[in-house]
Amino acid sequence: MKIFTIITPPECEALLLEALSSTGVCQLKEVTGADFEKLKKIGERSVDFKSLYKKFHETYQSLVETAHLEPDMKDLSIDELREFTDDPEGTVDSFLTVLNGFTNRLEEAKARQEAMRKERKARLLEARARLEKVRALHPEEFKRCLAVGLVEHQHLQRLVEHLQRFEDVSYKVVDISPETGYIFVFGPEKRMDWVETIFPIFEVKDIFEVLPPGDVLLALDTEIREKAIKEYEEEIEKLQLLAEREEEIDVIKEQIGKIQVLVSARASVLCKAKFLDHILGILSNETAPVLRTRVISVIQGWIPEDKLQVLDQSIEDLEVKTGEPLFVQYEDPSHEEEVPTRRPTVRPKFFNPAFTLTSLRGWPNAHELNPTMVTLFMFSLQFGVMFGDMGQGLILLILGLILSKKFKRGLASKIGVAFIPMGIMCIVFGFLYGEIFLIEGIIPPLLLSPIHSIGPLFKMVLGIAVAEMSVGLALGAINEYKKGNIAGVIGEHGAGGILFFVGLYFMALQFVTARDFAAVMNHWSFIMLMIGLVMTFIEPMLSAVVMHKEVGFEVVGEGMAGFLITFIEGLCNFFSFLRLAAFALAHGCLAIAAHSLMGVMGAGGIVLMNVIAMTFEFVSSSVQSLRLLYYEFMGKFFHGTGTQFRPFRLRRKVKL
Repeated sequence: MKIFTIITPPECEALLLEALSSTGVCQLKEVTGADFEKLKKIGERSVDFKSLYKKFHETYQSLVETAHLEPDMKDLSIDELREFTDDPEGTVDSFLTVLNGFTNRLEEAKARQEAMRKERKARLLEARARLEKVRALHPEEFKRCLAVGLVEHQHLQRLVEHLQRFEDVSYKVVDISPETGYIFVFGPEKRMDWVETIFPIFEVKDIFEVLPPGDVLLALDTEIREKAIKEYEEEIEKLQLLAEREEEIDVIKEQIGKIQVLVSARASVLCKAKFLDHILGILSNETAPVLRTRVISVIQGWIPEDKLQVLDQSIEDLEVKTGEPLFVQYEDPSHEEEVPTRRPTVRPKFFNPAFTLTSLRGWPNAHELNPTMVTLFMFSLQFGVMFGDMGQGLILLILGLILSKKFKRGLASKIGVAFIPMGIMCIVFGFLYGEIFLIEGIIPPLLLSPIHSIGPLFKMVLGIAVAEMSVGLALGAINEYKKGNIAGVIGEHGAGGILFFVGLYFMALQFVTARDFAAVMNHWSFIMLMIGLVMTFIEPMLSAVVMHKEVGFEVVGEGMAGFLITFIEGLCNFFSFLRLAAFALAHGCLAIAAHSLMGVMGAGGIVLMNVIAMTFEFVSSSVQSLRLLYYEFMGKFFHGTGTQFRPFRLRRKVKL
């Protein structure tokens, strides 16, 4: 991983950020360095681009949405970009003045168009109402009625109640709309005054108030009435056809207006406004740390060494586009600097989801090996020791193959990839234990039976513990060397720790055999253990002298701390692995229980115990295996203090 520094004229800053985003190969960081700290003290250029973007974007977006336009983007020239850089607020205000003028013209045109539509609609509705009123006014009823008027349905019931008080009065209602209708009142002439009195009370409009006199007289002559109705229908048809044509014309005018706006904007404002909106969005992006001055803008970041050519080509293209030279410099990070790391590549790719087993513990830093395959193997090995059963292992293997084939992403894919080596290890240790679906005796144990060979089981488990931690310490020594701490190779996370654990293991075996502390103290394994502890005491002091040039009492204290940590923590780690034997014994006890239940429940007893094993025991064995993996094994070489490399990407929309 390299650190890059790019110095650009301020007017090219937004274009440079866009170019860096499009490459997708670099991660930006805060600008650091003695020279740049001086620039910060002299004075940074401070512009509230977020507020400017919010103000400009709202107006621009409102305009394009009102006009239903999507103008092409036209880049500002270098001179225009310089003007914008010198006075961002003035440039934005100048554009906003023109954009508001466009918006006002469009709003006025839209208002005029809406008024014309309402007028046409009112004329058409009026003509239709007039036609319905004439149709409802039948000649024979009009000639023999006492009175006729237009009544609203909400008053009709009370009006009818009053009309029904006289037996010689009748009425008829003809609806002309959902709200109104004509009411014809029939009866002797002497009731005329009474009817004319109650009509105003119930807001009944006289026929001559509703229709012109000419339309009322049409009801007296059937032929003339039919001819007038036909003329009214033709008039409505013409009005409707005219409205449709006018709407088509309006659409055409609207499209012509849009084209005119676009044509004028191509030469002046709107297309450039889109570009200004674009670069304001870039400059307001808070994820892009830029050191801005009035003379230069400085951008720093991380880039993988195999991607340098991509960045160089992008910078070269930008220089050709703008005609402005950009300064680019690459340098190696110091050992003290926190370098982001890419997601490690797992080989074979099939096991790529298993990296989650590592990332749950932490993200590997730049000086650490990729432990994915080693951790997957150790986790599965520990699980197999506790859960050794050929039949149950076969089920896990089949489930793993199904899940990994069906799911390529997500939690299911990770579980599927983990189940495959877990199942294989269960089958291997099931074969060594001679156990199939909790049934012993079908095949003889190739190595031992946990429940019948407790002593050999404990020896095997402690041997696995020493081998596993030695591998972890060897990886730790390699990581120390990569970090530049050569003295760390012999310390508690290196050769010293390995000698301590190997000596401790053989001391334990010697004590079990001789049962005499004096004999153990004279055994070569004790000397090996002590050499390992001495190396862990010396290593911190050597590291302090070589790397930090420090000598003093504190350095001796660090050496003593390394000595005590290795001794105390080493003993805890060593005997912590006995849980493997404990859970292997628990699995053997389930086999005994299954055998006992067969006499009572038959095959159901075996099925029940296997269900318990594949649920409760499976979960507990997995948890214990994770515990040993993360603390006893990975604690010897993996710190997980790294940060993930995240390529710089401009967000499509900036949150306002």
